[in-house]
Amino acid sequence: MDRFLHFGYYFSPLPDTNFQYTKLTLAIGLFFVIAGIVLSFYRKKYVKNEIHKKLMRKYPGLLRTYGILILLLLLFRETAMPFLSMRMWWVILGLFILYSLFKFLFTYKREYKKRYSQAEKMHTLHKYFPKKK
Repeated sequence: MDRFLHFGYYFSPLPDTNFQYTKLTLAIGLFFVIAGIVLSFYRKKYVKNEIHKKLMRKYPGLLRTYGILILLLLLFRETAMPFLSMRMWWVILGLFILYSLFKFLFTYKREYKKRYSQAEKMHTLHKYFPKKK
């Protein structure tokens, strides 16, 4: 546990090749890729609310990108490529994933309410306009 507190642990150009979480990391990477594909299919086929559809547009691609980056970092780690298999890249990727998760959790509801009220306002304004023939 003490090794996690030293910067040398994260900036070692070639970490030890005995990586015991290979299968778990592979499963997580594949889960992200498959979840991105399923979410894009779900969004296109089943989501009828246009506001939800527009807000969900970026998340399938983001999930696929994170999954591919996890699989790529795992490949670098398993082949023991110097500087590309550093633990620092895992920390950076983890921070990006956490940032995306927190941004989604805290802004999705607020953004939906804002767009919904804007759509309602536009609907009430256009209600009184003359219709095209």
